[in-house]
Amino acid sequence: MLKFNFTLEKLLDFRKENEDSLKQEYMGLGSELSLKEKRINELLSEKNNLMYLVEPTVGRMQIQRNYLDEIDQQVSKLRLESLKLQQGLAKLLERLVAAQQERKVLEKLEVKQKDEFEAKLAHEEQKELDEFANRKTLKGGENYE
Repeated sequence: MLKFNFTLEKLLDFRKENEDSLKQEYMGLGSELSLKEKRINELLSEKNNLMYLVEPTVGRMQIQRNYLDEIDQQVSKLRLESLKLQQGLAKLLERLVAAQQERKVLEKLEVKQKDEFEAKLAHEEQKELDEFANRKTLKGGENYE
């Protein structure tokens, strides 16, 4: 019996690998974004705690003010990086969706070709059975071996 062979199998495998690598990259960027957001929240919490802390001397108050300014700068920097990561994630998501669509097109084509192959095979098998039955009737019902 003949075996179905999808002619574009290597291309389908390549597209699956491409999709998997994009998924990994997307997960990595998502993880990185999550860490940045967590760090931003930690810094804001620390700033909030320091805002209500009263320092007894002017020198200590200046140091505290400088530290609060540094926290603000770090938060701004992290928010900018976070925004860039979000934009990168959006672009990567578009590429991932396109890769999934390309893979699905090939998978549908494979299913269609396999169905056609099986239908053709069934038709040929039925044709052989019909020929065999016709030979038997032409011989007058005798066993034909």
